[in-house]
Amino acid sequence: MTATEASFNLVDEPWIPVRAVDGSSQAMSIRGVLGQSRKITAVLGDVPTQAFAIQRLLIAIIRRSVEWGDDPVGTWTRIWDTGALPAEQIDRYLAGVRARFDLLDPAKPFYQVPSFESNKGDYKPISLLISDVPSGEKYFTTRAGSGAAKLSLAETARWVVHCQAFDFSGIKTGDPRDPRTKSGKGYPIGVAWAGQLGGVLFEGQSLFETLMLNTVLKTSDASTVLAQDLPVWERPHYSVCERGDGTPSGPVDLLTWQSRRIHVKYEDRFAVGVLVGNGDPIQSHNRQAIEFMTRWRFSEVQSKKFGEPRYFPKTFSPDRAMWRGVEGLLADTAPAPGKTKDLAPGTSDWLDLLLERGVLAGADVVRPHAFALEYITQSSVIGAAVDDHLQLRAALFGRTGSHRQYAADAVKAADRAVAAVVQLAGNLAEAAGGPADGPRSTARGRGFFLLDQPFRRWVADLGISEDMEDYLDNWQEQVRSIVSNAGRELIEESGTAAFQGRLVRDRWLDSAIASGFFWSALRKALPNAFDSEREAS
Repeated sequence: MTATEASFNLVDEPWIPVRAVDGSSQAMSIRGVLGQSRKITAVLGDVPTQAFAIQRLLIAIIRRSVEWGDDPVGTWTRIWDTGALPAEQIDRYLAGVRARFDLLDPAKPFYQVPSFESNKGDYKPISLLISDVPSGEKYFTTRAGSGAAKLSLAETARWVVHCQAFDFSGIKTGDPRDPRTKSGKGYPIGVAWAGQLGGVLFEGQSLFETLMLNTVLKTSDASTVLAQDLPVWERPHYSVCERGDGTPSGPVDLLTWQSRRIHVKYEDRFAVGVLVGNGDPIQSHNRQAIEFMTRWRFSEVQSKKFGEPRYFPKTFSPDRAMWRGVEGLLADTAPAPGKTKDLAPGTSDWLDLLLERGVLAGADVVRPHAFALEYITQSSVIGAAVDDHLQLRAALFGRTGSHRQYAADAVKAADRAVAAVVQLAGNLAEAAGGPADGPRSTARGRGFFLLDQPFRRWVADLGISEDMEDYLDNWQEQVRSIVSNAGRELIEESGTAAFQGRLVRDRWLDSAIASGFFWSALRKALPNAFDSEREAS
């Protein structure tokens, strides 16, 4: 390649997949995405977590390029009211840092360390960068076979950003000059930073709104605009070793944290090989003052051990729908009575501030979108992904209103109702002489599956109803109808053996008795959905 050809600058080259407001899709540059953000509905990716990682990068650029002044919240409000990012300020900033965004720069390539090498001087297959094809375990086939042998420059840029954010743990290539290297290996320092989070992006009606809503400039404690808070491209280019100051300087530093040292081999404008080594380790506890895109759980064990309150990122389970933990997205909540509260994402507090100042209206739509990976086998393999979202009204984030409590009460009612049908399934199985665990698990999964879409529709308009009590009653009535039908099906399908019954742990149990337990539990779970008439079973 000539000197001219050996360049792929992410500021100007199209590499970010987006969906426009008209439904069309295309790839755009950083400058193009930020300049056209109000005409874009979403950033896309080869995998969902890629979109999350790219938007964290864009937020870092916004935090550094906008001249926030002495009143950052006021400046934010004026930008929000105009409906567009300040193009001149962003262009001026990008012009100043443009050289650091060249993917192919021989000395300082974007998010890479070209001097990083193995003791053998070889490279691993480029597929190592692709998180949906972990080494040795092809969970997905989108890049299987020859398709994973090389990547275009646009694809490479996306996967390099994703690797710095979500790379799995395990043994990595070790550079001989890194004192952490032993026998050519870099031993585990944990998954990359964003992979440690239960990532939550609060989405608006356009990419402009999404980026702005997640640009948190003030918490309940202090401003988050810090002069010393620099992204990786404003720091001296990293060497093969970990950086000297291991403590992140602020939100921007975390948004661009270099968890890995990456060296990509290029041939004819394709990436054909890669080395991935350990980058900068980071302690995950107590980062809630500078990391706003995750919930935080209080660890009683760690707090007692170290003599200080310790909070850790609270991840998502692939087996649990986002709506079942909606209260934790809206407010600080205790896992049990008398326990220290877990913390909601910092963005939730930010939305509360915007509501309080009248910048947002209660009826405005906000979509919390969960992005996460589940790591297994000592975090060295990606086992599953989380990609879930809810449509909520901004009123639910207001501390002074009661909307968030109604959402929490609705989830609790659903939990109790599903518990009733789970108990029924177990009792019917035991009455028939079989084990209870399998039927209980099946009933739990089916119960929440049946309630999933109804809850999402119900909660989407919570906050604009004039009679909140009546709206909650409506939810309990929906749950009663759905779970009652599920219970009846279980009873009808339980068979002759359950009808005849048997002695179970010194008590007689048959389908009629199990049915009675079920209806009693359902009435307690959904008191507002039952009238004085006896439920026909």
